[in-house]
Amino acid sequence: MEYRKLGSSDLEISVLGFGAWGIGGSPFWTTEGDRASEKALLKAVDLGINFFDTAPVYGFGHSESLIGKTLKPHRDKVLYATKCGLRWEKESLGSIRKVATRQSIEEEIELSLKRLQTDVIDLYQVHWPDGETPQAETMQTLLRLQEQGKIRHIGVSNYSVPQMQECLEVGPIVSLQPEYSLLQRSIEKKIVPFCQEKEIGVVAYSPLASGVLTGKYGRDTKFTDWRSKGIIGEFTGEAFQRNVEKVERMKAVADELDKTCAQVAVNWVTHQPAVATALIGVKNEKQMEENVKAAGWKLNDEAMGRLDSIFSVK
Repeated sequence: MEYRKLGSSDLEISVLGFGAWGIGGSPFWTTEGDRASEKALLKAVDLGINFFDTAPVYGFGHSESLIGKTLKPHRDKVLYATKCGLRWEKESLGSIRKVATRQSIEEEIELSLKRLQTDVIDLYQVHWPDGETPQAETMQTLLRLQEQGKIRHIGVSNYSVPQMQECLEVGPIVSLQPEYSLLQRSIEKKIVPFCQEKEIGVVAYSPLASGVLTGKYGRDTKFTDWRSKGIIGEFTGEAFQRNVEKVERMKAVADELDKTCAQVAVNWVTHQPAVATALIGVKNEKQMEENVKAAGWKLNDEAMGRLDSIFSVK
């Protein structure tokens, strides 16, 4: 497994990270049960993955709790990244709201520390920018938690360049977690150059475009989970049809390299500028073993050129 420095921090993280959205379960994803998730987490550790990214909202606490229980014996060799800024009143998508106030964050950190069964969180990220709360208030609160020894480093997720600039006026941030894949390349124009300039490491989520880039979905696929609700990405209509056509063309590249579509798609992300790690979500040990094969090699120039042609940004 390859390891990279995360931005300006002292964290050396695996180029593939464990994205723990899926193990939280309902209402986002269906799982194969906690035991399968636990085995996947432990297999990740065995394969050299040391970066585990979660959030309170993933399963409304369940993802954090599962990581805390399962990885506690391995805490000295793994890094925990979790988030703040999304709260809920009941366990449903409709009740989730963005709240990054001082009071809310101070409540959230205690809950996350308890669920993760740890004294310190290695990377604490604001999940989504809260348009109602000044960035200064959010950052000052996070800096206070850092001084108290409850978090090691501060990151943000789904932030724009202007929003990151506001944060940097108050204190350092070491990472940005954006959606990034062959099908979602909007960060390349402004965000990636800014992150390079400011030494902000990119933690890419959804490198497989929520499964579309695995190649297992066809033109007639109808999603019944959150993907049918238009929360993130394009999973319906003509846009989805175009995406499937692109993936079909990618299969030829993958076949020539004797790789799967998923391995090619993730490998491409890990070799983009500013990217420190790509988060992969798995349901079981077998998926973990397959996806980890996206690391340890590099797409050749010809393959990179063909992929850029297929997935060119218009």
